[in-house]
Amino acid sequence: MKIARTIVLAALAAGCVSPGTAPPGDAATSLAAAESAFAAQSVREGMRAAFLAHFADDGVMVQGGWTNAIAHLTLRPSPPIALDWRPAYVEVAASGELGLSTGPWMVTDPAHPGEKPAYGQFVSVWRRAAGGPWKVAVDIGIAHPQPALWDEALRASTVEGGGAPRGSIEAAEAGFAREALRDGARAAYGRHASATLRIYRSGASPVLGRQAALASSAAGEGPFAWKAERIETARSGDFGYARGSYAEASAPGVPLGQYLRIWRLESGAWRIALDVTAPLHR
Repeated sequence: MKIARTIVLAALAAGCVSPGTAPPGDAATSLAAAESAFAAQSVREGMRAAFLAHFADDGVMVQGGWTNAIAHLTLRPSPPIALDWRPAYVEVAASGELGLSTGPWMVTDPAHPGEKPAYGQFVSVWRRAAGGPWKVAVDIGIAHPQPALWDEALRASTVEGGGAPRGSIEAAEAGFAREALRDGARAAYGRHASATLRIYRSGASPVLGRQAALASSAAGEGPFAWKAERIETARSGDFGYARGSYAEASAPGVPLGQYLRIWRLESGAWRIALDVTAPLHR
């Protein structure tokens, strides 16, 4: 059990985050601690109890589409699995109320301890009100055959020096969707991606970095029609996300799955910091 080793929490308490990242006690570190506590509760008490405790009232996850997590889980028993995870990368807006947490997850079957675990990556957007606890606003993930990022050092950072924004996330998201449809995904990612872009696609380990992402199969997907269903921007105006669905360009009314795109302000321009899709299982 990787996260239950509590190494992450101990490192946070001691300030042992990666060089150049946020110091102990700031918003990014507190978000990493919240994610670690969420995972520890899942291992200790089961997935259902942990999700009900840590999701916002309006928090959503992917269950055949974007679904209110609390409403979905309240009337359902906890699944007979052991779900464990750890944050590997955390980023928070300068205003400290909206942030991203992502890292590896692992599922085991307590009834069949000899079976091979299932692996993947989670991506969660967290939100908190002034003086309140962090709560999950959006949760999505991918599965892949082998473990990845379990041994990565936690990086926890705060957005700094974004500059004055030229336009909104809404405009950036619409521009990306329009260009991806017109010019192809690779060209659109090339224009809008951050140098630190992370791309997550089911069946494969995360692709880290703009150059690797542009060379990956993910940049050649589509053409897709992207439909944003909710966009949220931090109070500091330097960080936010768009979530929605995507479909074949020839059949925009028939969703292929859901997506989440994290946007970060860099020198006045909105750049894609993370891009993840979750295909529907038909």
